[in-house]
Amino acid sequence: MLAQALTLTLPNSRTRSVWILALFAAVQVADAVMTFDAVERFGFAAEGNPVLLFYMSTFGLGVTLIGAKALAIVLATALHIRAHHLTLALLTLVYVVAAMAPWAWVLGTLTR
Repeated sequence: MLAQALTLTLPNSRTRSVWILALFAAVQVADAVMTFDAVERFGFAAEGNPVLLFYMSTFGLGVTLIGAKALAIVLATALHIRAHHLTLALLTLVYVVAAMAPWAWVLGTLTR
């Protein structure tokens, strides 16, 4: 089933659908790196998600980020296997715009 899901193409396209999953995973890794940098610089107050903040203070920054991002990638893989490619693409776009772009701007501004 997984092998078949990896070879699917997007509707009306020759692009393999696995690239959307790969892009989602790359965005998650990049967000983890930026979050790690922000929390290292500004402390736990830099994290806006209260659930992640609780786990960071309980289990540590690295463990929490690895666990949260791994869970996100596993759930995205489930969307991919069930052929919810548009949903996965939209989630990736929303994540880039709402979570990563603001941090990239803040962290980029502070390094000048």
